[in-house]
Amino acid sequence: MGGLGPRGLALSAVFTVLVFAATLIAIETPITGGYFNLGESMVYTAAILGGPMVGMIAGGLGSSLADVYLGYQQYAPGTLVIKAVEGFIVGSLYRVLARYARISWFTPVLALVVGVGILVAGMVIYGGVYGGETILNLWGKTFSFKIPGIMWTILAVVVALVIIYAGRESGYTAAMVVGMLLGGLEMVAGYFLYEAIILGYGISAAAEIPVNIGQMLVGSVIAVFVVSSVVKAYGGAVEGAGWRE
Repeated sequence: MGGLGPRGLALSAVFTVLVFAATLIAIETPITGGYFNLGESMVYTAAILGGPMVGMIAGGLGSSLADVYLGYQQYAPGTLVIKAVEGFIVGSLYRVLARYARISWFTPVLALVVGVGILVAGMVIYGGVYGGETILNLWGKTFSFKIPGIMWTILAVVVALVIIYAGRESGYTAAMVVGMLLGGLEMVAGYFLYEAIILGYGISAAAEIPVNIGQMLVGSVIAVFVVSSVVKAYGGAVEGAGWRE
């Protein structure tokens, strides 16, 4: 288990159970045979409070065991990897960003960097700059689409404002939000590719994208509340980067 130590192993076990339990609160998505659940809230909480390794172990094991228990065995292998990577990303990003959380300009600069990143990436990748279209090929079928530049501008501004709002009292909260958003995007992309390619759903796997985005956002809100409550209760024990060995 690497350098987790007894405390890390104990936290991994506790959070694996919590992720499993939260994932059982589920609503099925008929088109893809997947389901909306609250598991993300505990994956993020584990990653923030326990660190990247705890987030990886609890996220992967807890979520995949829930898939098996609920009868979604076809998702379990993908979930094991996708949620493990998600937990590791959230914990790692938070641990890095939290080092700068006490700096007065941290939150606005973080919001600016993320907002500009979304705007530039979206407009370049999806044709906003050169006026072209994005082409998606799946099993011989071609789908072309273009997202207008104004939509990327609006999205960038909204995300930046969310980060600023989240960090109005603490830079740590802003760091949490960014970590959860980026980790959540890995989860959304991971399930789309798994369903489209491994499970053979093709382009219909896109129906799960809004569900998974909603799952990420709801999970983020719950996780911020839970982590903030723990920080208020235990203070410096979790300040900055979770419990350390």
